Amino acid sequence: MKKLYRLTVLTVVFLVTSCIENDIPYPTIFGEFLHFTVEGQIGATLISPEEQKVVIRVPDDMDLTNITVDSVAITEGATVSPNPLEVTDFSQKVVFKIDTYQEYFWEVFVETAAEEVNVTQFEIEGQIESVVNDGSKTIRVTMPTGTDLSDLIITSFEYTPTTASVSPDPSVTHDFSGPVTFTFNNEEVWTVNVLHDGEVIEGDQVPYSDFQTWFKEGTDDNSFYLPGQSLNEEIWRSGDKGAADLIIKTYPQTVLPYPSMDAPEYAVLETKTAVGVIAAGSLFVGDIQGSGLADVRTDFGIPFTDRPVSFTTDIQYQPKTYGDNIIDKCDVYVILQVREGSGDDEKRYRLATGWFRSDENMSDFKTLDIPMLYGNHSSLETFMMPSASNAEMPEQGFYEDPTANPTHIIIVFASSADGANFNGGVGSKLKVKGIELNY
Repeated sequence: MKKLYRLTVLTVVFLVTSCIENDIPYPTIFGEFLHFTVEGQIGATLISPEEQKVVIRVPDDMDLTNITVDSVAITEGATVSPNPLEVTDFSQKVVFKIDTYQEYFWEVFVETAAEEVNVTQFEIEGQIESVVNDGSKTIRVTMPTGTDLSDLIITSFEYTPTTASVSPDPSVTHDFSGPVTFTFNNEEVWTVNVLHDGEVIEGDQVPYSDFQTWFKEGTDDNSFYLPGQSLNEEIWRSGDKGAADLIIKTYPQTVLPYPSMDAPEYAVLETKTAVGVIAAGSLFVGDIQGSGLADVRTDFGIPFTDRPVSFTTDIQYQPKTYGDNIIDKCDVYVILQVREGSGDDEKRYRLATGWFRSDENMSDFKTLDIPMLYGNHSSLETFMMPSASNAEMPEQGFYEDPTANPTHIIIVFASSADGANFNGGVGSKLKVKGIELNY
């Protein structure tokens, strides 16, 4: 049976105030791929509206002349040619034309990639324990105090696929007095850190991320709360701060320390309505400034140069429904970026991603330990992918060197995952006890 590609709704509001002649110009509606997947692909599809490009990765043993397109979504009301579901040869880039009232040409690339290496076991003679972290591609080994780290013997090093090449040769690698890197298939790098018992890998934490220090701006009900000691520190921000900067100021208080600012146990983020608009409870690092009646400018992220392997947080979530009985979802995520250039020439690239999104109704606090996935990891989902067209957080794809150090960190908590689009269930509550970066 021939499959039909699915079209996703793209709402366009077009106001016509007068009509004198019948030659009114057509509205400009951007024609784009909203979704594009092929059978057997590795990870999520990278779609760049700015470049009008789609990039899909598949295993290196897949025949690029015989690819099966699984599903496609384009702008509502648009047409696309050739029909993506009838194209099988992706051995070279394929150009598609999407027609709205204008023509938009998109390039689709299907690229082969070596299967990601998964280290299943790593042991050193005499070790206390070893911990393998797939997301950051690191291995931490603990040795008894006093062990000579420059003269160790690897007793077990197992990984899949077993056909992957590795250098240097593990059998002749003995000096672990510093980090040791093993490169698989001449491209994928894993790092081994060996420590004495009791030693830890130190790394930076974002200030006030335990949510035990708060300040208040304003008086009585005309106020908002943030972690920290003052706005001058430019670390934590919320939508409440942006609402207080608007021409017509509002103080929805979607973020509050509980039970009080002086004795906080956790932060409460609640989705509310403000001047008739859905306002999700959001807490993030960066800055936010008002720019009109119901619009704000948000710049996510602060300078940061360490490489955490995961983050831990305790949350409780109570979602409400909205729209056509849609259950709300919370968002908790940490993103590491590498930024190059400055001003209008600045480019932001994704280095690592740790993300939790859920509509689970939690009656008690739940401890989350979310791995940081470095580079274009196969476990990333579509909504986690970087995009240059993301107005809230534009990124120019993934940074080319996943072993690099970041320049900035983004941390976001939100009581409604789609709050940026003014969607969410009024009364949805996300309670957060803080966040810790793990190394």
